[in-house]
Amino acid sequence: MILSFEHRELVRRLTLNDEGALSDVMSGQNQGSKPLLDDRTRALVRFAGLVALDSETASLQAARDAAWAAGAGDEEIVDTVMAVAPIVGTTRVASIVPRLITILGNT
Repeated sequence: MILSFEHRELVRRLTLNDEGALSDVMSGQNQGSKPLLDDRTRALVRFAGLVALDSETASLQAARDAAWAAGAGDEEIVDTVMAVAPIVGTTRVASIVPRLITILGNT
């Protein structure tokens, strides 16, 4: 698949360490007219990143809240954890599951 001009330009600017592009990416914004990902997908990807980092419960709760606000359900959050399990490994998944139960049990 060929990248759109907008995506090629973003990657080019990131490669050049362009402060504006880095600021946009770190703030979750996009200088283009459309977001890079829809809100639901972005929230689930961010949740997956927190799983990969073995984040604390408070961070996972905030990510859960963002996922809920974007229309994702508990099942999708669990599916997201299972999707990254082969990448992060069994130790990380085993570590995150108690926190996952805690944040999903607080509904």
